[in-house]
Amino acid sequence: MKLGPFLLAGVVLGATSCAAAGSARPSPRPETPGTSEVQKGPSPEDPHSLQLGEGSPANEQVSHAASELSGALQDDDRLASVEVIGGKKIVVHWDGPVDSRLQSLLGRFPDVEIAVEATACSPGEVRAKGKELFTSDPAIKAFALTPDGSSVKLLLDPSLKSKSDIDSLESTYAETFGCPVKVEFGTVTPA
Repeated sequence: MKLGPFLLAGVVLGATSCAAAGSARPSPRPETPGTSEVQKGPSPEDPHSLQLGEGSPANEQVSHAASELSGALQDDDRLASVEVIGGKKIVVHWDGPVDSRLQSLLGRFPDVEIAVEATACSPGEVRAKGKELFTSDPAIKAFALTPDGSSVKLLLDPSLKSKSDIDSLESTYAETFGCPVKVEFGTVTPA
């Protein structure tokens, strides 16, 4: 399946949560050869540093569940994204009612807090319409469904910015996609 570059970025965004890494300081205690000790939380010497530690079993369960759900649902037109919140909870952004397949998948992880939140946009329809417009409308440089499925982001040719009313463009494209649209202007540079 060929996807617009902005769509691929949209799929990747919000799919997982990220942590910022800072400088890590070793423990002030001497190390035994072949072992190392890492503090959890900020060090007393530098409260802004990030001390790396082992992931908690709960976070590992959540990460595993999110990965499994994402893999199992990736080709389903109703899935906008699987989002991890604070390393403790999963939100499945889903279009339509929870069917028996989704319920069965969620049931595989009874010890993980999982919520299903409805999307404003139909992910499958957005992808289909976006691919169609991407090839037929030269003004569209890229498109993406927001991770929560609340709207479509369109990247339009910068030449339209001076000629067009943004509200009018958003309204026109919203009718086409059948859900809210936010317009931005720019070009896509290949990686």
